[in-house]
Amino acid sequence: MKPHSNSTGDPATNTLLDCPFCHRVLLTLEAKNVPYEKEYIDFANKPAWLQEKSGGKVPVINDGDFWLPDSDKIVEWLEQQHPQPSMASSVPADVTGGFFGAFKGLLMASAEEAADKKAAFLGELAKVEAYLAAHGPFFGGDKLDATDASMAPKMYHALTALGHFKGLELDPAKFPAMAKYTALMKEQPAWKATDYGKEAVVRGWAAHGAH
Repeated sequence: MKPHSNSTGDPATNTLLDCPFCHRVLLTLEAKNVPYEKEYIDFANKPAWLQEKSGGKVPVINDGDFWLPDSDKIVEWLEQQHPQPSMASSVPADVTGGFFGAFKGLLMASAEEAADKKAAFLGELAKVEAYLAAHGPFFGGDKLDATDASMAPKMYHALTALGHFKGLELDPAKFPAMAKYTALMKEQPAWKATDYGKEAVVRGWAAHGAH
């Protein structure tokens, strides 16, 4: 039986939407070449079972009677169940741990907060740039690892949303390793199979109050 990956989307059109944590799980499945079925969850009309199985959150994966929510736990389970190709990561947590929070802080910042929030985000970008410059082109070196599956969607959201709402673009001259990384990620088969498009990212963050 193929596992089912339950993600934010439109079940009427079988369209994936913009959850970076769902994207992480789907990238992991694709990179590991695990056969799976996609299920799309309309958050405006959540099925009753979602509350029971995951507290109403996605992603959640199920394999028969086995259900597992939380992207951290899901990717660990996938690594255990499908150890080849390995996506085990050796990237220190402090390289990427503050990135998504700094992005959201800047995206939702008031005018008074903007300068400090931008400085914090640029500091997180600098950590990522330094690591990729030393160990890249991917976080996993010459192949995708678990950090890539986690960070690539977050970077996609950050660069797309901040470019649209804040006019902040990634400067390839200042962040050449990140520019190379984002270009290479777009060419990966796993990414092409799971990309929901920048418009979905913008609509998603607009719905969360970004402006």
